[in-house]
Amino acid sequence: MDSKQIINYRQFAWLTASLLTGGGLVSIQHDLVRVARMDAWFTYIIPSIYGIAIGFMFYKLSQRFPGKNLFDITKITLGKGFGTLCNLLLIFHLWLLLIRDVRSFTKFMGTILLPNTPEEIALMMLILLIMYFGRTSIEVIARVNDIFFPFFALTIIFLPLMLSNELDKSLVEPVLAGDMISVWYGNLLTLGWYGDVLIMGAFLHTLGQLRLVRSAIRHGVILSSLFLGIFLLMEVLVFGPVITDNLIYPNYNLVQQIHITDFLDRMDLLILSIWAPILFCKDILIYMALLTGIASLVKQRDYSTINTPVGLFVLMTSLLAFKNTTEVFSFGNYSSTVIVLCYQPLLLILLVLFARRFPKLQQAAGEQQKAGPANGGADPPEGGQSKGKAAEDSGGSGAANQTKHSSGGSGSRGSQRSYHGWSRTSNLLLLIGLIAVGTGLWGSEYHSMIGVGCSFVYGACMILAVISSYMELVQARQQ
Repeated sequence: MDSKQIINYRQFAWLTASLLTGGGLVSIQHDLVRVARMDAWFTYIIPSIYGIAIGFMFYKLSQRFPGKNLFDITKITLGKGFGTLCNLLLIFHLWLLLIRDVRSFTKFMGTILLPNTPEEIALMMLILLIMYFGRTSIEVIARVNDIFFPFFALTIIFLPLMLSNELDKSLVEPVLAGDMISVWYGNLLTLGWYGDVLIMGAFLHTLGQLRLVRSAIRHGVILSSLFLGIFLLMEVLVFGPVITDNLIYPNYNLVQQIHITDFLDRMDLLILSIWAPILFCKDILIYMALLTGIASLVKQRDYSTINTPVGLFVLMTSLLAFKNTTEVFSFGNYSSTVIVLCYQPLLLILLVLFARRFPKLQQAAGEQQKAGPANGGADPPEGGQSKGKAAEDSGGSGAANQTKHSSGGSGSRGSQRSYHGWSRTSNLLLLIGLIAVGTGLWGSEYHSMIGVGCSFVYGACMILAVISSYMELVQARQQ
């Protein structure tokens, strides 16, 4: 079943973006403002670099194990015994992420939208939805995400325009005048949520081209950082750091401030109808990764057979895990970083190092392995037709074919140079953004305009990095 799941590069990138923005919009933003104050919107640059590093390691692993997911690679690379233990650790982490996110969303529903509905009912409905998609494949949730993610992106892009009459730039001033240690702590808190990028390792086998793994994750991570940074900046510009610090869900309170004329004063309900599917997509993606890991552990190709018991287990453990909203927020916001840093970097480094024992397989072999199951074992063309076509092609068009091959080779080399150029541009922009944040925190102590200038440099770098990472993804697809 897993071998037949194929999605394209855009779907993989958008799923990565939904995975990161889905969790960051619910619970962590008021804690980031509590730690970094008005400079909270700079707390995504270091986690972005960490997410990109995970994508690079996935690319290195895919070079040697095309058509394999992270659980298969772990077992092959680290051996059957130790690899199984590492897979158990990954499955345990996925379970923690799932109960964290489903309880966070049901707490949000119970606090804001359905205060009179028992939380158990809302949780059961969410688990039933997840179990329904658990009977399908990653292709289905990728298509669902394709429908809603563009609208989600547009709402965030137009958020400054819709809130233009509520903005007060004095609330964010002085820019980058806070403590460097506080901004660093804010980045550490966010890094725990960006560790969720590891979930995409369960779906490495769904991409046919190796370069697309790295480029798709890069684009999704940078796009998420831009969107979440815009959201935090709007919260500080509208409410200020003091009020945002005391709000449970500042993101929802922010969209409640949108008033377009006199008859569109409840835009929050319309925007929430767009956000909710993104949150659902993240929970379903984690659940599918959990099913994939368990199926790999028990050597079961079709994970739909374990869908029902795993879903019921998640339902019961989610109800028993937390007592109140404070415990959910404390676990999600403060323990995620500790859990991620305890094992993720070491595990990924071990995988990359031990994978060097295996030779790099040709990209064409990986694509042929993907194309075989995808075509359902289709028969090759008839021998007479293929021979006739070969004779026709060889007789009378040799010069044309030679010209075509030579032009195709030069086009491929040009595309490869363009790909590496866009990749270096993205890396350079992220580096400039990181240097701008550090320079602003250091120099604003002497002159406030240094902080203002560095903040504009940071914003421009993030916007340009999104564009360059998308162009890198397009060039990787064309090769």
